[in-house]
Amino acid sequence: MPHSAPISAGVLALVRDAWRALGWRLPLLLATTLTSAVFEGMTLAMLLPLFGALGFGRSGADADPVSHAVVVLFATIGVPFTPSFVALLLLALLGMSAAVFLLQAYFSTRLQAAYVGHWQKRLFDALIASAWSFLRRQRSGDIISAMTSDAQRLGGAFYQTNLIVTSLAFLSAQVAIAAVIAPAITAAVALMAALLFAATRHLVRRALSFGNALTAANAALQADAGELIGGMKLVKATAQEGKARTLIGRAVGQIEFLSFRSAFDVQLVRAIFEYASGAAVALLLIAGPLLLGVEIGVVILVVAMFVRLFPKVTGLRQCIQSLGMTLPAFDTLRAMLAAAEAAREDELAEETLTSPAGPASLRFQRVTVRGEAGETLLRDVDFEVMAGQFVAVVGATGAGKTTLIDCALALVEPAAGRVIVDNVPLATISRAAWRRGIGYLGQEPVLFSGTLRENVVWGRPQISDAAVAAALREAGAHFSLRLPGGLDAVIGERGGSLSGGERQRIALARALAGAPRLLILDEATSALDAETENEVAAAILARRGTVTILAVTHRLRSVLDADLVVMLEGGRVVETGPAAQLIASGGRFAATWRAQNGAVNGSIIEAAL
Repeated sequence: MPHSAPISAGVLALVRDAWRALGWRLPLLLATTLTSAVFEGMTLAMLLPLFGALGFGRSGADADPVSHAVVVLFATIGVPFTPSFVALLLLALLGMSAAVFLLQAYFSTRLQAAYVGHWQKRLFDALIASAWSFLRRQRSGDIISAMTSDAQRLGGAFYQTNLIVTSLAFLSAQVAIAAVIAPAITAAVALMAALLFAATRHLVRRALSFGNALTAANAALQADAGELIGGMKLVKATAQEGKARTLIGRAVGQIEFLSFRSAFDVQLVRAIFEYASGAAVALLLIAGPLLLGVEIGVVILVVAMFVRLFPKVTGLRQCIQSLGMTLPAFDTLRAMLAAAEAAREDELAEETLTSPAGPASLRFQRVTVRGEAGETLLRDVDFEVMAGQFVAVVGATGAGKTTLIDCALALVEPAAGRVIVDNVPLATISRAAWRRGIGYLGQEPVLFSGTLRENVVWGRPQISDAAVAAALREAGAHFSLRLPGGLDAVIGERGGSLSGGERQRIALARALAGAPRLLILDEATSALDAETENEVAAAILARRGTVTILAVTHRLRSVLDADLVVMLEGGRVVETGPAAQLIASGGRFAATWRAQNGAVNGSIIEAAL
């Protein structure tokens, strides 16, 4: 298969995809493109009748076909064949040509922007609807690169494809007219153009390889920059600015090299075609009258036509070459979209969840979860969270705590067993409806650039300002209500203007707002100092009984008030019971307690007796 095949196949795939995305608007763009090309060709061809009317060319029966057609037209409508009327016809054609060109340009730019937006929304919709097991494997830099630079490069590919169609339409119209006027000269020019395309074919193949490399380099830069910017405090604190510069410099250098090589190749093609077009004009002026017996007026017109054609031919070759740089972005987007759609969560209708009022009940019934490599993450986990209870899940790193939380959130599917919600299997109800009744607080508080209100409400417009303020007070975030602007205070990107404890309190307020039925805490206080941890814990415990609380932690001191403690080890439940009872029993929980907190407090033992 020739190396140009991937580009032609990619263009066809792009056109089919654009047709599906844009519908009837794409044929309309094609129609205006063809109409514009026809008008432009007719406008230039009208110079021959004008030459004839001025006495510089043949007229009458032996006139060229274009002049003869105009003479017949004027005779039919009763208009004399004079320079004035021919000039008026030419001006009318020029006006119509300009109007159609503007219409074509409007549709072209409008549809290009619409196509890019269509892909950005389509890809994001697929990603947001995909399973968590798929999302957590993706590099954020790859997703950001696809949503931004690759989507814009796809817009470039759409523009270049449209430009190719425009150029081909223009070339076809002009060549058809030239072939009618001077077939011998037209054949000679067509042969020269074919030779030029063949001579520069290898540059198109090279552009395709550059395009694939540039796609990978852009994704790498996005990933490296995102990680370094997110970890800038660590970079500064460890004096690793030099390492950061090296990483970014290497990625930028590769993009710089690829961009330079591809841009230079485009200019190389332009230089070749411009030199060839100049040589062709000189040959036509000499060979036309002397060797081909074509009158000088026709030669001048045909030369004028081809002088206008050669930039189009050059642009056509440059567009094909540029497609080698931009089409790989289309492949990247299609691959990511296909992967995301294949990993789509199976969603049931909202009506499949008829939630009772008040706190939820949750039961893990012999739940086994396996990882992507087939390893067992949870094995035969079996315990119940009663409505309104505070249940703490503890264990060392890697014990399976977060996997258990993911099961409760319906983010992962058990390989065996099932999760029961309010006496209904979780697998048979709407995930979205279930999750809307959950307040979630993770170890790293997630805040978004925007106002305090927007972060607490977070897509739940039914929550009133009074409820927002109440949730902030309940979370101990009284400071936030004193910020300039109150609920309209802008908290900065990721809450960067706030301390860690302040961010965690606002995130807790978001979890508490909207009267959740289940509050899930995933190491929610492990990054806080003791005083802040106690304050946040007190705010959480104040909801006890009105909301079911499922908390994951490895710090055992924070679970003394839990109704039930579930200890995981190696993905298995090894102990369950109230904290004081587990300490008194002298089992694994007690051993871990001693390791973290020293000697057992006698009052705790007494509480269990």
